[in-house]
Amino acid sequence: MAQNDEGWISRRGLLKILAGAGAGTIWHTARLKARSHDQAKSGGRGRIDVHHHMLPAFHFPNSKWTPQTSLEVMSKYGTEIAILSFVVPGTVIHDGSEKARSLARQANEYGAKTAGEHPKSFGFFAALPLGDPDASLKEIEYAFDTLKCDGIVIMSNTGNKWPGDPLFAPVFDELNRRKSAVFIHPATANCCLNLVPGVADSVVEYDFDTTRAVTSLLFSGTLARCQDVRWIVNHSGAAVPTLAGRIKDRVPGVSSNRGMGPADGKSDKIPNGVYFELKRLYYECAHATYPMPMAALRAFAPPTQYLFGTDYPVEPYETTVDQIPGLKLPADVQNALDRGNAERLWPRFK
Repeated sequence: MAQNDEGWISRRGLLKILAGAGAGTIWHTARLKARSHDQAKSGGRGRIDVHHHMLPAFHFPNSKWTPQTSLEVMSKYGTEIAILSFVVPGTVIHDGSEKARSLARQANEYGAKTAGEHPKSFGFFAALPLGDPDASLKEIEYAFDTLKCDGIVIMSNTGNKWPGDPLFAPVFDELNRRKSAVFIHPATANCCLNLVPGVADSVVEYDFDTTRAVTSLLFSGTLARCQDVRWIVNHSGAAVPTLAGRIKDRVPGVSSNRGMGPADGKSDKIPNGVYFELKRLYYECAHATYPMPMAALRAFAPPTQYLFGTDYPVEPYETTVDQIPGLKLPADVQNALDRGNAERLWPRFK
């Protein structure tokens, strides 16, 4: 978090300099106009942020985050509702230990309490001790039936396993039965920590591991089997939209068709084909509204699958919202991104 805190400070310092020169007011006014324009496209309703973290003091003692800081930034940038998620490395919460089980329960009860105190502003995704499937099934029951969660958040790996591993099949089968939303958040696997000297894992490894997680779910048959899970992929799909064609051509038993015409990417575990499964996933746009990732996403998945997210407070809100006006999205696509698709997933937000 230190790097982010420094980022906030330097940005504020820059704004003070700009304000002194008379440019700060111009920049702020332009941003407010853009926000008002975006809200007008959404019928005057604020956005629904599906990638928004809670950093409670019981696990993040040095964090400056509180529910109030989220409410303030949401108000500033035109967000009406945020679905809170508690994310820590998979080796911390997914290792199957009693500590992991207790941490998931504590986080989920905190999320439920915060959402209960601000029902018009917050929902929450429940965390699972995924390394212990039996404990995860118990936590799913408690989180949905007692705490009334809005879905589940999982990390892209558990340290040394990815979501398509057979160990997790009972968990995803239960989430499929419940027609749950499952938000896949990036993490770095044990294999790839500090892989390139001088390059932080967050620079590229998060997106690569998200893509590994999605491919793991695809090749294992989990996506085909769990058609009622509403999967949400972070950061405009990470590398999934860009690599989808290559993934299709590398389905086991399909690559041998090269030179014989385009393969359809179908197999026993992917009976409907790769594109069918990947295009039905939901893709949230946190810190990935730059023209390049959005161009890849829009070329691959239909607007019905876009969701708004920010990754706050890990990423400053501006890194997502300031890029959106330049995309010049059609009004119907903008509304779908801002809140329309989220309203379909969670009708209570209408």
